[in-house]
Amino acid sequence: MRNKSRRSSRWTNQPDINLNAFLDLVLNILLFFVFATELAVFEAIDVSVPITEYSDTLSRQRQALIIFITKDNQYLADGEKMPIANLAGWLSQKKQSDDTLNTVIVRGDLNSSLQATVDVLGACRMAGIEKVKIETEKPST
Repeated sequence: MRNKSRRSSRWTNQPDINLNAFLDLVLNILLFFVFATELAVFEAIDVSVPITEYSDTLSRQRQALIIFITKDNQYLADGEKMPIANLAGWLSQKKQSDDTLNTVIVRGDLNSSLQATVDVLGACRMAGIEKVKIETEKPST
């Protein structure tokens, strides 16, 4: 009779676990949520931004706050309607609570007034925001 040695793994069966299907599922779910949250923010507010050939397509930064100006000259900051009189104070509070906040992106509608954009720029200056960008789009070819 043969004795089975304890060191030999030739006689023992190790279970084979295939994780490929599980990893595919996890990555697909992760990608779905990443794209769903990205689209949910920008499609909820109907704003058609101005078009220029010199547009910077990388204007969405992680530490940037986006202020929307609708075609009716209403201001939306963090998804909430805000009167222009309260915007400078609200921006100051945001900046004090978040030290990394130094950029504001103004996403104004093409049909909004220039005065509405100037009011937002003034509120940003009063709040001490150093970088303000106006979002535009490149023309479709």
